[in-house]
Amino acid sequence: MPWAAMPERRTRVLLLTEGTYPYELGGVSSWCDLLVRELTDFDWQVLPIVAPHGRPPLYELPPHARALPPIEVWSERRPRGRRGARGDSELPAVLVRELIGWEGDTDAVVAAWLRCRRAPAGVRAAFRSDQAWQAYLDELAAVLAERVPEAGTPPELDLVEAAELYQTLYWIARTAAAPTPEVDVLHATAAGWSSVPAAVHRALHGTPMILTEHGVYLREAYLAAVRRAESPGRRFAATRLARGLTRVAYACADAVAPVTDVHAHWETGLGLDAERICVIRNGLQNAPQPAPPPGNSTIVSVGRIDPLKDIHTMLRAAATTLELVPEARFRHYGLVTPGEEAYGRSCEILHERLGLGDRFQFMGRTTDPAGVVRDADIVLMTSISEGLPMAILEAMGEGRPVVATGVGGVPDVVRGCGLIARPVKDREIALAIVTLLRYPQLAARLGRLGYRRLGRLFDQDGCVEGYRRLLHAAAAGQREQPAAVPVRLAVAA
Repeated sequence: MPWAAMPERRTRVLLLTEGTYPYELGGVSSWCDLLVRELTDFDWQVLPIVAPHGRPPLYELPPHARALPPIEVWSERRPRGRRGARGDSELPAVLVRELIGWEGDTDAVVAAWLRCRRAPAGVRAAFRSDQAWQAYLDELAAVLAERVPEAGTPPELDLVEAAELYQTLYWIARTAAAPTPEVDVLHATAAGWSSVPAAVHRALHGTPMILTEHGVYLREAYLAAVRRAESPGRRFAATRLARGLTRVAYACADAVAPVTDVHAHWETGLGLDAERICVIRNGLQNAPQPAPPPGNSTIVSVGRIDPLKDIHTMLRAAATTLELVPEARFRHYGLVTPGEEAYGRSCEILHERLGLGDRFQFMGRTTDPAGVVRDADIVLMTSISEGLPMAILEAMGEGRPVVATGVGGVPDVVRGCGLIARPVKDREIALAIVTLLRYPQLAARLGRLGYRRLGRLFDQDGCVEGYRRLLHAAAAGQREQPAAVPVRLAVAA
């Protein structure tokens, strides 16, 4: 349809989020808020998927957007629908076979989810059936007996681990059963739980689906599994489930918009057609004129307290830095990711063991990331997985140099305006911090270069306009033609 001939009725977009906007702060939430606020030519409906917490939203939505009641995973609330409805006793077996099996049929998964949507009350009945449990165990045994060279040998799952996976599959089915409103475009913010209702809606109504990947969902699941002190059975279940959900999301999405082209080799490795990849980089509005650094030897980091952010390495790097520059001070802004409370406690224990005291402070949540960056001399990021982090763009917007780990799209962003170290290498990170503290003229120059680079390559207007074009094209039944994406050799997924 020619652009001038598009209907005047406002395009309705359903934004599906997963543990982020509008209830949590962070890079993904900032990106969501940017799109919702700036794309005023769309009517937005926001459908969050969250664990029950009872907290009010942290973001106030603009007049052209409204928040829907969240889908509460692990909630005790009964699903809608006729009580006493009969369940599909084959549902758990289908889900474990097609989501956890290496060569699972994504169409079969979507068909099973469709049955959940059409008969939501039957989901609970299905999973409470003795017949369903036995069929599930039989299919799980078949999955564990698979021998695929690139997949390795699955571990045995004990009865508790099998029951935990069964419960998780139940909540995925409940998520698929949740109703979604009539819209023109579906926009999922991760290739995980937030893609489940979108995939069902698309199958029911033919509504085009867009998927944005800030970090590669499957890669982050692999990294989290490696770093958690869990049994082989639990790691297997978590990573296979992430792989299954990701494959379904890629199969259903009409366009996948990663924030960096680095993600493309993972996406194509899982079968995504490169022609459906449309890279749209995150962007941020430059400050009118960056203030000079305060010269107080303060290093600031902004992000969740989460294994993927590798706060342990950050603490060790701080300890080494303080041995060489005793006057340095570290401040970390961000809360513990829900579900990662044990990791949060481990950070507190390590902080105490290293004797950091008030020289490294956990500051909690901030509603002014630009302000806390402005009060620092250096911005630090020690993640083991990232896409194109907003925290780095915020540092560049305030003219502050960055010390970051070379993961995801970070090296391409930081090129020429900061120092890169290898992930987990706390001494490399400390050396980079000490270098910038001891050579403030170098730090100031890198900050100025970052400020100019942000305005040239990571402009907020360019990011917003990219999504405007993509959403309009999807609503019009077109496919936005992506720029050339340098697809590297696909890794084994």
